[in-house]
Amino acid sequence: MLLGTDDRAAPMNGRETGRRGFLTFAAATLTALAVPALVPAAPALAAPLAGGVRRLSLHNVNTDERFSGVYWADGAYRPDALKKLDVLLRDHRAKQVGHFDPRLFDVLARLHRTLDSDEPFRVICGYRSRRTNAMARRRSRGVAKESYHTRGMAIDVMLPDVELKAIASAARGLEAGGVGFYPRSGFVHIDTGPVRTW
Repeated sequence: MLLGTDDRAAPMNGRETGRRGFLTFAAATLTALAVPALVPAAPALAAPLAGGVRRLSLHNVNTDERFSGVYWADGAYRPDALKKLDVLLRDHRAKQVGHFDPRLFDVLARLHRTLDSDEPFRVICGYRSRRTNAMARRRSRGVAKESYHTRGMAIDVMLPDVELKAIASAARGLEAGGVGFYPRSGFVHIDTGPVRTW
């Protein structure tokens, strides 16, 4: 399996390692630490999920791979589980793995509990490379050029034991990001971008 590259982790060259590089790094670190305190969490994400662990059950319909287990415990996300989820949700066409926003998993866990489903989420689409996204845009007008799928912040799902309309309605009620209802295509789009619906 070919793993994708992470553009955010570009190697430093010799010119950036001096005082200016250090100051840039320090400013970015301080900003990253301060921003979460300044931006209020969305209502659904502000309240913690009940219990000391967070579980998720997913079935990727494109690869027939599954994940069912704990992804958060003892007050922290579990890196081993996040890696498995990243691989499960990879772009199977381009054979690239993206890094997912773990808040998306929190939204899915809360949604699954709200819907009281016994089935794993069926994943129609997870991560999409820019190349795959461009191909999808040529096939459908409904694909955004700067899709949250390309950032690891979106997923298209369905549950076999719950109507799509109920999934979309419950997801909108969480007010945790974008929710798109696609009844003809048989899925609901969920992302951790700004709260909006379509």
